[in-house]
Amino acid sequence: MKIGYIHPNPFPAVIANIVQIVQMCRAFAVMGHEVTLFVPRGREFTDDESALAKARELFGDPLQFRLVFVKRRTIMGRMQVLGSVWGTLKALRDHPVDLLYTRNPWSVPFLKKTGIPFVFESHDAHLHESSKLLGSLLRKWIVHTSHHPRMVKLVAISRALVKVWSELGVSPAKLISAHDAVELEMFKASMTKEDARRIVNIKDGDPIVLYTGSLKADRGMDLIVEAALRLTGMRFIIIGGTRQEADALRGKAARLGAHNVLVKGSIPHKEIPHWLAAADILLMMWTWQVSTIKVCSPMKLFEYMAAKRHVVGPAFPTVLEVLEDEIDAILFEPDKLEAMISALRQAHVKLDDPAMPEAAFKKVAADYTWNARCRRILDSLPPLASLKNNSKLNSGQNSAGH
Repeated sequence: MKIGYIHPNPFPAVIANIVQIVQMCRAFAVMGHEVTLFVPRGREFTDDESALAKARELFGDPLQFRLVFVKRRTIMGRMQVLGSVWGTLKALRDHPVDLLYTRNPWSVPFLKKTGIPFVFESHDAHLHESSKLLGSLLRKWIVHTSHHPRMVKLVAISRALVKVWSELGVSPAKLISAHDAVELEMFKASMTKEDARRIVNIKDGDPIVLYTGSLKADRGMDLIVEAALRLTGMRFIIIGGTRQEADALRGKAARLGAHNVLVKGSIPHKEIPHWLAAADILLMMWTWQVSTIKVCSPMKLFEYMAAKRHVVGPAFPTVLEVLEDEIDAILFEPDKLEAMISALRQAHVKLDDPAMPEAAFKKVAADYTWNARCRRILDSLPPLASLKNNSKLNSGQNSAGH
């Protein structure tokens, strides 16, 4: 089957939604499908080849799927996301597919007109950051479109989000919950902690607590620095964020005297397994201020589980859909510094006990790989042949790509 994945964000980049779509495209390809990612090229790249080269640097070579860069038009200098939808619709004429897949809510009202069955994946029901009116309009469009036969499935990132869409009016038959996942092959190579530390140039010493992810204020970076000031017998390594965010956090740790904090900044995603393997404790951090925290499914959770290290994190509802406290992770009350410090101390005591890391790995290997996720989604779809028509959009000839 030919699958087209539509995404509106400039590519390539090391941000969570880009990493997620790369993993999804790869998993579909590993299953034997011909996958094309339709995406706008980042403005920092002068041509498609330089963008492709950067993508291979960030995510590994080969990518395993085709890239088609689409024009990102604007309307009076704005609405670039909607503009990328128009560019994709045009590109589909030259690259016909059997199934379309997207996370872009703006594309949903238009995709039913392509004649191609499509899947919409939702990571939140709040669909516009700055406009409640537009967010409400998008939700109504999606619910209305979900009743069209060519919208074959709405994939929600958690059971909590399935409930939200069901209450909004999407038929249960069109809904499926699918948490994020991990590319287990990245973690299968046997790597000792000592080998990993040599690779990332970290010396042995005090236990390492590692955080990877966004450095936005709502992620609880202040709590990590405060914990480090109290837990002087541990080293804290923070990976991720923009250069400005990393510099600001590095400066704050220095001003407060948290000399056991190392802010590494952003790194290529393919290097993440080395850093996870070099750590003793893997720390998840969010606060109740994160807008999607009631429905989200963070990728780092599954990467942490795959790394066979002790996982510590806040016990948010969707985290509890996956992890069990003191069975495969040590979870603490969100936004509570003392609870977080207690959990880190508990993990420190258990460093020589492999029971929880092994339980987490067993669970993620069985249920939360990208291959398993994609297979489950595709298996849930109705027969597609009867839903696809010979529309004008699908009349083009396929052409070679990347």
